[in-house]
Amino acid sequence: MPVVSCHGHPSRDTLVAMPERIVATDTLDLLSHVPELIGFEPERSLVLITMSGSTTCGTFRVDLPDRPARGKRGRPPKGVALAEYAATVVGMACRVRRADAVVPIVFTDDSCAGGTPHAELFAELRTAAVSAGFTVRDALFVASDGWGHEGEAARPRDELDAAWRLRRLDPDCLPVHDPPAREAELPEVDAAEIERTRSALDALRLEKRMPDPIWFAEFSAGWRTSAVGPASAALTARVFDDPSSRDVVLFTWMWGRTTGRRAWRFREQCATGAPVADEEIAMALVGLGRMPRPSAQGARRGIELVRHVAARLPAAERAPCLASLAWLNWALGRGSVAGEYVRASHEADPGYPFAGLVETLLDAGALPEWAFADRDTPE
Repeated sequence: MPVVSCHGHPSRDTLVAMPERIVATDTLDLLSHVPELIGFEPERSLVLITMSGSTTCGTFRVDLPDRPARGKRGRPPKGVALAEYAATVVGMACRVRRADAVVPIVFTDDSCAGGTPHAELFAELRTAAVSAGFTVRDALFVASDGWGHEGEAARPRDELDAAWRLRRLDPDCLPVHDPPAREAELPEVDAAEIERTRSALDALRLEKRMPDPIWFAEFSAGWRTSAVGPASAALTARVFDDPSSRDVVLFTWMWGRTTGRRAWRFREQCATGAPVADEEIAMALVGLGRMPRPSAQGARRGIELVRHVAARLPAAERAPCLASLAWLNWALGRGSVAGEYVRASHEADPGYPFAGLVETLLDAGALPEWAFADRDTPE
C-alpha cells in the first residue's frame, strides 16, 4: 500500500478512530476487530489501541518508521528517532478521555522467524507509555508469516487470517474500507465531461459573481453524487475558488447553518480589518477550541460530493477541491486519507495555501480537539 512517509512525524499519516466500542474476549478476537476499529486492513503500520478497563475507547494507526539504510562506510545515516516517534504516538493517546491502558500492535511485512519484529520500537513504546501513566495491557505483532505477543513464540498466520474472514461474516461487523491510497483515488471521468466542466467554469468566472456560500452549502447537500455533472461541478469549483466561501461551505456542512453564518461573519471581519470577535471560529480551522464534534454524516456527504466534482475538473483546477478533501478527512480524524489528498493537491498546484495548512497540521501531529470528544457528544 502506498503511504506517506512519517519522517519523524508519525501523525503525518495518522488515523484516529472513535468507533463503537468493543469488548474483546481474547487476543485473537481483539486482532480480528482491528480492521473495523481503523476502517481498513493495516499494512506496515503501528496500531495503538487505547482502553478504559476492558473496553476500547480510541484507536490510532500510523506508518511504521522507516528503517535507516546504511551509508557508504557502513554507518546508518540519521533516521527516525524511535524515542521521538514513540513519544509522539503515546502523546496522542494521552488526549483520549478515560484511557488508562494501551495495546500497541505492529503490522509488518517482515518475517517473525527470527523473533519479534521491530523489538526496538516495542521497547520505546513501553517506556513512553509507562512514563505517561498508561498500563501496557499487551504488545502484539502481525508479521508476514505469523502473529503473537512481543517476546514470545509466534503462532501461524493462517490462524489470524481465518479469524479475520470469520469476523467478516458477522452481521455486526463494522464496515472495512479500501486502504487510504485507494480510497483517495478520484472516480474515472471521460475527457469530454472534463472539457464541458472547464467550459462551464470559464463561463461562471466571466460573470464575476460569487454564489452565496450558505445557500450553496445547503443546496448542494441534497445532491446525489451520481447526478453531479459539468454544471454542478463547475458551480462547486467556482465557490471553492474563493477561500472565504470555501471555508463557509465546509463549516456549514460540518456544523450546520448557524456555524456557517458565524464563519461568514468572521471572514467579513477579517476582510474589513475589524476586531475578530469569534475566537472559536478562528481556531476551528486548525482543530483548536471548543467546537463540538461535527456531523460525520455531513462531512462524509461533503467528501463524496467534492470527490466527484474534483474528478470532473481539469487537473490544474483541482487543488481547492483536493485540499478541501484533505481538510474534511483530517477533521474526521482520518489523517491517512488526508495525507493522500495533500499529496494530490500539491501535484495539481504545489503552492496552494490550504493544502499547505493541512500538511503543516499533519506534520505537527495536530489532530482536531473534537476527534477526542466522547462518543456521547452529539454530532
